[in-house]
Amino acid sequence: MNREAGRPAPSRLLTAYAVSGIERISPGSDLCATLCAAIDRNRIEIKDGDVLVVASKVVAKAEGRLREAADRRAFESLVDAATVRPVAARSFTAADGPAVVTVARTAAGTVQAAAGLDRSNAEGAVVLHPADPDASAAALRRGFEKWFGVALAVIVSDSTSRPWRRGVFDFALGSAGLAGLDSQRGEPDDSGRVQLVTERAVADEIAAAADLVKGAARGLPLAVVRGVGDLLADSAPGARTLNRPESEDWFRTGHVEAVHAALDAAGLAHPPASASGDDDVLTRVSRALAAARGRTGRTPGQDHWRLRVDGAGSRILVQRSGAQIPPEEDGHPLVESAIGLGALVERLHTTLHAEGLRARVRYDWAADGAPRGAALAIELELAPDRE
Repeated sequence: MNREAGRPAPSRLLTAYAVSGIERISPGSDLCATLCAAIDRNRIEIKDGDVLVVASKVVAKAEGRLREAADRRAFESLVDAATVRPVAARSFTAADGPAVVTVARTAAGTVQAAAGLDRSNAEGAVVLHPADPDASAAALRRGFEKWFGVALAVIVSDSTSRPWRRGVFDFALGSAGLAGLDSQRGEPDDSGRVQLVTERAVADEIAAAADLVKGAARGLPLAVVRGVGDLLADSAPGARTLNRPESEDWFRTGHVEAVHAALDAAGLAHPPASASGDDDVLTRVSRALAAARGRTGRTPGQDHWRLRVDGAGSRILVQRSGAQIPPEEDGHPLVESAIGLGALVERLHTTLHAEGLRARVRYDWAADGAPRGAALAIELELAPDRE
């Protein structure tokens, strides 16, 4: 509760109205005129300080941001094209067969599953993001203000999932005329303590409130939110400023993908881990081996060893490859082979950890520095559950 001169602030009322009866939007539609006409038919009086929240799907449709995808592979190709930087990937079984879901940073600066692409309620097409969500919001704002003769703000909303929480929510993909962040820095809290880091993402909160009454899949792509007029600002930056830059992103790569990237493995985890976590041990161990090998050996002697899975994945055998050290390399063959083996085993420990596994290693050396017998055995055990 904010206080001024020791007295409590007055209560606030927030209301959200869904606008029904909106005509179907297609490429080339005059979206602003269509939405304004629907508001008038619903006899909703637009007032100074209102915020109009428009689903990004209808904005994208009006802008012609539609693509065709005949199958899952074609859809995933569209996702790749819309991806600025991949973050993580997981596999699952869809109705049309094996599929991969990629979480990616988009051109809009957001981080979303499938790079924000949507196939629901799109008549078989794939809906991309609007080309510039903030510019789209600004254009709609100009049109709305001219039509209704009031000062208002516009949010172009989209849905996304949330780390550590189930379910999706709506957030501000684009905005105009609204201060998207309400900084509390330097302000006292109720106990008088000065706040140092708090910033309220009010644009996202307004978008989420609007989604309680609207929904593009329900034929309600527009809502009017009233009661936050104090947040309107003509010169406010768009919603892009709400995106955390990569330099401040603690989670810019999935945990498995971060390990693979650090070890110079080829791209994201491939094949991606199962989204449901039900990969068997053999699949997980095989993926860990592929990442541990990497593209090239970065330690002398690393390429002198072969790895192979024994049985159903309970053991990994490490064998001498028979490769010779080139004459131009100065290291002693025995020393370089030992260093390479140690590096390879440590890489394997790292990739196994990313798969939720850990290893015990049993070394048994012969006099010539090779493993005694046919191979060195690495025995695996599952990591304890931490749920």
